[in-house]
Amino acid sequence: MTESTSTSSLLSESSTPPLRRIAIAGASGRMGRMLVEAVREAPDCRLAGALDMAGSNAIGADAAAFLGFTSGVPIVADLRTGLKDAQVLIDFTRPEGTLAHLAACRELGVQAVIGTTGFS
Repeated sequence: MTESTSTSSLLSESSTPPLRRIAIAGASGRMGRMLVEAVREAPDCRLAGALDMAGSNAIGADAAAFLGFTSGVPIVADLRTGLKDAQVLIDFTRPEGTLAHLAACRELGVQAVIGTTGFS
């Protein structure tokens, strides 16, 4: 380090965390929408995928459209497509969907955060 390089500038540059790429399962549901909004507002996160069930009216829509914004992330039904750019999946779906999502996450090396209820 040279005398002209300040320690605080080195710390601030090296302490900037990388963006965490997040996919959300159940993106058009009540909790899914809250999560899309939270990820959009988080300075260390980026929405990387949005999933919903096949046949949902939300398929093909921008995941942040309900907020009046464009995220560039369409809501998709295909699990692999929805996870292809993600590091983490946040799942607030139903138990049967969650189990399928976990299997895909394990196969693809995507971490999972599960908020699903109703497991017995």
